[in-house]
Amino acid sequence: MLAGQERAGVEVLAAAEELALPRQPGWLFLVGRFIRRKPLGAFGLAVVLLMAVAAAGAPWLSRYDAEEFFRVANPNYLPGSLESAEKLDSRSGPSWRHWFGTDQLSRDNYARVVWGARRSLGVGLGAMLFAIIFGTTIGIVSAYYRGWLDMFVQRIMDSIQAFPAMFILLLLVSLTQLNLVTLSLGLGFVVITSAQRIVRSAVLSAREDPHVEAARAIGCSPIRLMTVHILPNVAAPIIVIFSIGIASVILAEAALAFLGLAPIEPPSWGMMLDEGRRYMTSQPSTMLAGGAAITLAVMGFNLAGDALRDILDPRIRLT
Repeated sequence: MLAGQERAGVEVLAAAEELALPRQPGWLFLVGRFIRRKPLGAFGLAVVLLMAVAAAGAPWLSRYDAEEFFRVANPNYLPGSLESAEKLDSRSGPSWRHWFGTDQLSRDNYARVVWGARRSLGVGLGAMLFAIIFGTTIGIVSAYYRGWLDMFVQRIMDSIQAFPAMFILLLLVSLTQLNLVTLSLGLGFVVITSAQRIVRSAVLSAREDPHVEAARAIGCSPIRLMTVHILPNVAAPIIVIFSIGIASVILAEAALAFLGLAPIEPPSWGMMLDEGRRYMTSQPSTMLAGGAAITLAVMGFNLAGDALRDILDPRIRLT
């Protein structure tokens, strides 16, 4: 009798262990699995993280001020002559003192790259936040109500998108007192049309989901349907738009700075390209530093956005 009860107890414990929820993997395991499955995405996220650290810690990581001029001993100095004992350390190559060399005005290229990360990331985040907020709102409202409202809104978006983005930015430069805030708003305005179109296509599918129909049947208001039941289901494409859009904004800001149509302070990677191209053959360190920073930043955000898309899109994840 006792043996039977013991066997029954063991069977109950075994069944309970089988029904117990599996242990959730730790964050280190999840990070390792992500690096194995998405090595390019992990590289992109590492670049984005490095850029964020450089932007946040620019005053401590830059070593020098971005506008500081450097001097070195003048080998041609003769006591009593009109020459100075020191001369400007302009267009020097990489060294222990100046890791990326100096530009034509004797400023440290590494310091300007670090401070440029703060500018590029700040403009990118500001522009994309503006674009995502308004683009998501326009896309959700347009796709939810459809009909004449959707037709009217989409024709306006088509009209805006018919103008080249550079034309809109040049018009902004000529009509406003340009600073980093207006530059961010202008770049964000250019991205709104693309953002709202992608959000609209996702909402057109999500609004027909069974749980949305059920919420509509029990009398939920349109605002609650759009914010509570539809918006979370289109969060994945919004996140991808945000990450990839930052790369486009950084590239556009660098192009404007290269053309001399952006604020000159703080330092910009595009300005470094413009200043360094004049000395491309004799001393290319300034141009290479700015160009490498733009390339890494754009590639990092694009790779990170592709990895996020693969993770967040169930259609890709299940294949």
